Amino acid sequence: MTARRMAWPTALVAVIAMGLVLRGALVYDAAQLLLHDARYAAPIDWGGLLTTSYWPTGLWRPITSTLLGAQAALGGPSHPIIFHLTSLFLYVAVSVMLVRLLFAWSGNAAASAVAGSLFAAHPVHVEVVASVVGQAELLAALGLMGGAWVWHRAARDGVTRGTIPLLLGAQCLAALSKEQGFVLPALLVGQHLLLPQRLPRRDAIRIGTPLVLLVIMLLLIRTVVTGSVGGETPLPFLASLGVVGRVVTAFGVVPDFVRLLVWPLHLQGEYGPPELMVGLPFTLHHLVGLVLVLVGAIGFVKWRKTVPLAAFGIWWIVVTWLPTSSLILPAGVMLAERLLFLPSIGAAMVVAGLGATLPVPLRRPAVLAMLLLTAAFTIRSVVRVPVWRTPARFFTTLTTDAPDVYRAWYVSGVDAQSRGDSVGAERLFRHSLSIWDSSPVVHEALGQLLRREGRCTEAVPIMTEGLVVEPSRTQLRAKLGECLLQVGDSTRAAAVARDGIAIGQEEFTGLLERAGR
Repeated sequence: MTARRMAWPTALVAVIAMGLVLRGALVYDAAQLLLHDARYAAPIDWGGLLTTSYWPTGLWRPITSTLLGAQAALGGPSHPIIFHLTSLFLYVAVSVMLVRLLFAWSGNAAASAVAGSLFAAHPVHVEVVASVVGQAELLAALGLMGGAWVWHRAARDGVTRGTIPLLLGAQCLAALSKEQGFVLPALLVGQHLLLPQRLPRRDAIRIGTPLVLLVIMLLLIRTVVTGSVGGETPLPFLASLGVVGRVVTAFGVVPDFVRLLVWPLHLQGEYGPPELMVGLPFTLHHLVGLVLVLVGAIGFVKWRKTVPLAAFGIWWIVVTWLPTSSLILPAGVMLAERLLFLPSIGAAMVVAGLGATLPVPLRRPAVLAMLLLTAAFTIRSVVRVPVWRTPARFFTTLTTDAPDVYRAWYVSGVDAQSRGDSVGAERLFRHSLSIWDSSPVVHEALGQLLRREGRCTEAVPIMTEGLVVEPSRTQLRAKLGECLLQVGDSTRAAAVARDGIAIGQEEFTGLLERAGR
């Protein structure tokens, strides 16, 4: 079976599993970005899309932003099918490209086709394809796999005149679409050391050096645009953790990470505290995570010589997960289904690598079992896609799927508030705080809602608690000061102002003067 013939079944599985996204509206992050960001309104602000942050909280994804801008220019948010059709096309392209890579590395058509079909049907990918903003992951995947393909061709056929330009182009596509795209050099190191076909050391250095220099240059530009190396505002409760706390937190995420890759029966739009634990103490859940990491390490060592593609798959999983794990820098999210998209490519490599080495008597039963699993994955994806069809359906399902995640209730409250349902928003914000009270964002949202309704007496203690969690939150401090003045407590208002000035927030001198102190 040729690589081209293998691609058709994989493409078909991808279309069947995700095709219902074409009936969807713009939901959640996509609606926030494309409906409320002035850069995407006609006429499109192309310069702003290229030179400013992707989100108000940071990040720089100029290729993703430009592609979304082009789709907005073609039909605007009133025609969401344009966005969804683009996402589906990119998803099919990623799935087909993965199959071709797996076949090139394993030489086994059946194992490559089965692993590619499992990937194409995987339910954890629904968020990436249905949410529109998941185009960032899809573009980054094309860039990373494109770089891996260029390296493979150079190792197989020799370095040509086009090798370096193609490799640099793949790096630009990956890194300027999604932050995880910066890891291409690390992936190629694993590819060079683990897979049988290797470039001569001199050639590897010759084409690898400009790649590394490009990554450094792009990181510097990104730092200038976003104002920080990390490029985004980290979650306050992660930013306050030390290295040990972040390591323990990462171990707590690993069991859910692995479950979603292996058995994605239950899916949800938000993951986080208190369902996912932050920092110490080290619990049984963390121990399970540690054991899974050790199992992966043992598998890597065992397969490094015997099943190199499976070992490289583990390498790919780890390297693509690290930027979002908070182990390097505190991140803006603990876990999300979209963040598993790039690691799931590595999981497909593990499946293809192990499948290619199965004894002949086991191959047919294994293929049958994997086809049944593909069918089950496809059905689960088809059932999951309609959750993303409308905002109402999404937010109704969100708190049902993730009742123990504070952020599920918080973002549902934000949605209710945007629809003018202040009563519903207050209820949702209060419930969010009742299950986990360590996010100043929720304190600020509820406090602001109460303040606007003239209920500063209720708002003051809520905003005070939020400021204890994150003293540097300027907007929260300002509104707390306003409320304290409204209730006649000028002494506390002055104290709030002095505390702000003490940490460098000189703008609170005005509040101090108004408090008469």
